[in-house]
Amino acid sequence: MKTALALVCLWLALTGPVLADEGDPFHVARADFSLDDDLLLLDLVVDSSIPEYIVIAIDQGFAVPFMFEVEIRAERKYWWDDRVVSLKQQYLLHHQPLLDAFVVQNVNSGERHYFAERKAAVHFIEVVYNYPMLDIGNLAADRVYYARARFGIDTDELPLPLKSSSLWDNDWDLQSDWFEWKVARPTS
Repeated sequence: MKTALALVCLWLALTGPVLADEGDPFHVARADFSLDDDLLLLDLVVDSSIPEYIVIAIDQGFAVPFMFEVEIRAERKYWWDDRVVSLKQQYLLHHQPLLDAFVVQNVNSGERHYFAERKAAVHFIEVVYNYPMLDIGNLAADRVYYARARFGIDTDELPLPLKSSSLWDNDWDLQSDWFEWKVARPTS
């Protein structure tokens, strides 16, 4: 009996406390495309309330991976929709104590941006304007298209110390719902 109690206590210690559901911390507020000549450009705005345990990890210097995903799909009858374009933009956000700065690294391009405050760094990730997506000529005039986007933590890229020790729950698996909108192909 003592062995079973010890194993249960050890299991509880390893899996950590269960955090209460705070609702969705990420929400895509707006997403749309603009057109520059023949190039579709993405505009994306995210509302977020980053949970305290993630804020603590960032402040401690862990590189927390954020990402947004965008897909353009073509509707099909009687089958799953075709995925025409799929994009995953990744960022790493962390604090550098020696510089007393918050760093946002664009993983896709390698660019780094430095901010004096965490709030400004998060805002940089949350607001995307004129992100090049696709040449409009790749969309057929006779098909119906829609796009969808979501934002969240990229759990595949989490540093090992931040990965959940629980087999059932992962408090870091946080993503917004998909935000969908129609893609209108201009006629001319």
